[in-house]
Amino acid sequence: PLPCYNFIMTKNPNSTPTTPNNEQQTSQDDIQAANSLRRFREQRAERAPAEATRLFNEVREIQRDFARRSATIQENGETMSKKEFERWEDAFTDEYDAAKREINSAGLNLDAEAEATQHMVTYTQDSELHKTIEAQAGNFYYERYNALRQAIQSSGDEDAEEDLKYLGGFLSSVERHLDYKYMTREEVRDYGPEAYERQRTAAHNNAIEHLNGLNRLAKKYSTRPFTVRNFWPSSIRQKRSQTPAIAKVMRYDRDIVEEYYAIAFSTEVREREAKQRRSERYGI
Repeated sequence: PLPCYNFIMTKNPNSTPTTPNNEQQTSQDDIQAANSLRRFREQRAERAPAEATRLFNEVREIQRDFARRSATIQENGETMSKKEFERWEDAFTDEYDAAKREINSAGLNLDAEAEATQHMVTYTQDSELHKTIEAQAGNFYYERYNALRQAIQSSGDEDAEEDLKYLGGFLSSVERHLDYKYMTREEVRDYGPEAYERQRTAAHNNAIEHLNGLNRLAKKYSTRPFTVRNFWPSSIRQKRSQTPAIAKVMRYDRDIVEEYYAIAFSTEVREREAKQRRSERYGI
């Protein structure tokens, strides 16, 4: 016959018996914890815009200091070295990324982000946009292009061929925008003003998004980014829903990207300008 075992169930002296009162207390504790977390997040969201604004003001001061330093170098008949320029870029990036972390950690929406971000660009006059750190990075476009191309080619990444194609497509996206930007008055009239504005805006957004894509590609292959930050195309918010702050940041970014590629592709831009002048003057 099989042996017979007697199992005696013993109670753990350290355990707390489950009772309706204990269940109610646990439920109340959970509610209090949830309310505490909610209040913390609300307070965090309330503080975040002010802190992000402060950090974006720091970015603005870096831009001002850079402009002063650039002017001094130019007055002395010198050129800023690559090493010094990259130190300015790094200072800009540190403050800008801190502001973005503040915004992201608080879960702020685009409206609140724009309210803070606009403080970064308030001082810059249109005539000075080409002097900013973001635009002046265009002087190093081909150097960074070649560094990224070499990194892609030597990576063995399965997407390397596609990434190389994307890398080489930025100039094409810029040229597409230039096609619209340097149309003559007669060409715009024949094209149709509304269609012209719509297509020119789309081409401009494509160029902005492509530049942002190059920065993501540089991050993927651990090379220096083409610009210190990514830019806002107007396609991220329909015009009728844009607040004044959003419109301001979008306009600034749109103009900055133009200044960037005008420096990076100065030969192409000068050729388009000369062609437009000839067309306007002589109809050829």
